[in-house]
Amino acid sequence: MSVPLELPGCRLVWREVGGGVPILFIHGTGASAWGDLPARTAAFARAITYDRRGFGESHARPVADLRRHEDDAIALLAARDAGAAIVVGWSIGGVVAIGIAVRRPDLVRALVLLEPPLWAKRHPDLDLFSGVVVSILTGYLTGPVRGGRRFIRWVSRERDGANSLDKVSPEVRHQIDGNAAAVGVEIRAGTGEHLSSTDLAKITAPTMVIIGDRSQPFFEASARRLTGTVPGARLERLAGASHFLQLERSEAIAQLIRDTMEHTRAA
Repeated sequence: MSVPLELPGCRLVWREVGGGVPILFIHGTGASAWGDLPARTAAFARAITYDRRGFGESHARPVADLRRHEDDAIALLAARDAGAAIVVGWSIGGVVAIGIAVRRPDLVRALVLLEPPLWAKRHPDLDLFSGVVVSILTGYLTGPVRGGRRFIRWVSRERDGANSLDKVSPEVRHQIDGNAAAVGVEIRAGTGEHLSSTDLAKITAPTMVIIGDRSQPFFEASARRLTGTVPGARLERLAGASHFLQLERSEAIAQLIRDTMEHTRAA
């Protein structure tokens, strides 16, 4: 069941399954595409998913400001009044999750981050230029839908030249394509440049960063920058996984989330 949360300029739609420790899932630049991962975690926790502002059922003007998405997630956690949550962020949703941990550490029990492209904009190369900058220019010249579609196609490339977008279900592809305009706007928001090394060094929540071995190299580079900055952060590498790792390796990721939750209980 979808439930709205009224926020300034947006009706944020969220869903919940399970009970116990809350797990907030923050999707990336594409769609709230989690497959069966929330259902797997509902076996041991309360899984909360939602459509970020401008995506899916949360109808609003898309924004090129990650801090606005931090505000929305903070409001959702506060409205649920469920205590500190394990925050799971996929792709740019992981960068949003980091911002929440910096601003509201009382709301974050732990971070589980799936290929967050933190500070990728600060470390550009020709491939990143081709993927991001050209997609932004395409959006300016031909509209955000085409820019968003070009970006999604680029970010889904694998190391061997295949494209993981071709391997997901037709339903997921349709869901992502329906958000193309929001994607075309959001790619102008950067990759967390508003967050400093000093900010990240203050994060106290246990942090795990998960990457796939088929994803583009810049995701691993971003993950290593992050784990080298957040105190005690762990890096996990999943074999056979691409940028859609939450769909491809949901069982393994659910177990890592459960291990993280048990670790915080023990602490």
